[in-house]
Amino acid sequence: MNIFWLGRSLERAENIARILHVNGTYGRDDPQGPDWGRVLRLYADEERFLIRYEKVDAASVLGFYFTDRDNPASISSAVASARQNARSVRHLISTEMWAHLNIFTSEVGKVGAKDLNLSNLASIATWVVKGSQTFEGITEGTFLRSQAWRFYHIGRYLERADQMTRILDIGYDRLLLSKSDAVSAVQWNLLLRSVSAYHAYRSKHPGFTHPHEIAGFLLYDKEFPRAVALCVNRLSGHLRDLEKQDGIDRGPKVEESLRA
Repeated sequence: MNIFWLGRSLERAENIARILHVNGTYGRDDPQGPDWGRVLRLYADEERFLIRYEKVDAASVLGFYFTDRDNPASISSAVASARQNARSVRHLISTEMWAHLNIFTSEVGKVGAKDLNLSNLASIATWVVKGSQTFEGITEGTFLRSQAWRFYHIGRYLERADQMTRILDIGYDRLLLSKSDAVSAVQWNLLLRSVSAYHAYRSKHPGFTHPHEIAGFLLYDKEFPRAVALCVNRLSGHLRDLEKQDGIDRGPKVEESLRA
């Protein structure tokens, strides 16, 4: 299970960075600023947050989800957990994976409260995303295609599908309620870019964009790497390979649920 949680924890860190970025970006033009309570509600963290923080504002929520090691869902906790899990399976992963993860963990640990504010949130969130994606690229190029590799991707795709639904949830309803087509178009473009989907989406939908089309693309497209449908298909494929390896026949209910 260590290799499963290695993949899942790094994917979580990447997507929390995306969500913080999206929430901060959407609130730029709001006179009241970003709704940071929305992020807490998204993860059902209100009660745990209010035990230790008095006010729901940018500084406290960014600290809670980035630097707070007592919060198991924070970026720093997720990256540290990934390294700890990697250490437990050091004999299974490549030297290059281990080296990058050590450097990345050290750099994330250096980020302090003074570094977190709305003016540099975009750059810090992008840096976390790139660090996670660099590890993913190193993994694809150096990790033996073994049982461990499959468990790594099962964790990664499961977390990716879950987080994509959260990112959609944080933006979809407010964009539907946008009073201006121009503002709505900008916001949807920001949402697509936040999940690295802008060019992929435009290649399939070059003309006028409707919110339902974008939501449908991020949920059901079977070619875009972060779409929920592709994640579920890849997850199913890795599970099928493990089943074959152990001589297990997949039950009909599993196949039926995949077609639902």
